[in-house]
Amino acid sequence: MHTVRDLLALALLLGATVLGALWLPGTWLHENVVVRDGFLAVTAPLADDAAFQRSLSDSAVETIVGDDQVPEWIQEQLTPLAEEQAAKLTGTDTYGTVWVATMGELHDALFTPGASELDVDLAPVIDRILTPVEEHLPVAIPRPDDATVTVAKVPDVPLLTGATAVTPWAHWAGPAALVLLVLALLVGAHRRTLLAIAGIGGILAGAGLWWLAARIGSVVPDAVDRAVFLGPIVQEFELRFTAAMTPQAVVLVGAGALVTAVGVVLMGLHRR
Repeated sequence: MHTVRDLLALALLLGATVLGALWLPGTWLHENVVVRDGFLAVTAPLADDAAFQRSLSDSAVETIVGDDQVPEWIQEQLTPLAEEQAAKLTGTDTYGTVWVATMGELHDALFTPGASELDVDLAPVIDRILTPVEEHLPVAIPRPDDATVTVAKVPDVPLLTGATAVTPWAHWAGPAALVLLVLALLVGAHRRTLLAIAGIGGILAGAGLWWLAARIGSVVPDAVDRAVFLGPIVQEFELRFTAAMTPQAVVLVGAGALVTAVGVVLMGLHRR
C-alpha cells in the first residue's frame, strides 16, 4: 500500500517539476511576445535601428521620385530636396507612428499561420517629406496612388502560433506546481524522502530554465533569427529573455537546494 502511495506521490512531483520549469518562461513569453502591448513595449526602443531608418527613408524617396505622376523636368530638383528631408525623418513623430504601425503589423504576421510579407504604408512619411520640399519648388508634387512597400519577409513560425493557445494559462503553472507538491507530500508514505526529492525537482527545473536562458538563440529557428530586418528584433527579445530568466533560474535552483537540504536533515533526524 505504501508503495502505491509513494508511486502516486512521485508522479505528482514529476508533474510539479514540469509545471515549475514551464511557469516562468511561459509567463514571460505570454506577457512580452504574445500580448500585443508587451511586444510593442519591447520593440519601442528599437526604433533607433539604423538599417530600418535607412530602408524607410530610401524607400520613401524612391517611391516619390519613381512615381509616374511626377514630371521628369522637376525630378532633378526634387531628388536632393527629398533626400535631405528624408534624412531628418527619424526625429519626427511621423517616424515613430510608422514604427509602431510596422511593429503592430509584424506582431500580427508572426502569429498568423504561413509566411507573409511585412508591408509599410509610406503615405504619411511621403507627405512629411514633400510638405517642406514643395516650399522650394514651383509646383505641387502629386502623392503616389500606392505608397505601400515591403520591408521584410516574415517566415512561418509554428511555435508562436501554437503558443497562443498555451501561454495564457502559463501564470497558473506555478500555483498548480505548488498544489501538486502539497498533494504529493500528503499522499506519500515517506514524506521526508519525498521532500528531498521535491527539492531535487526544483533544482532540475531551475537548471532547465538556466539552460534555456543561456541557449535561447539555438532554440529559435534560424529562418527567424537570421532574417533580414526581423533578425535584430528577435535577437533583442532573446537578450531580454536571458536577462529576465537567468536570475530566476538561480533563485529556483537555490530554493530547490534548500528544500533538499531540509528533507535530508529530517531524514537524518528520523533515523537517529
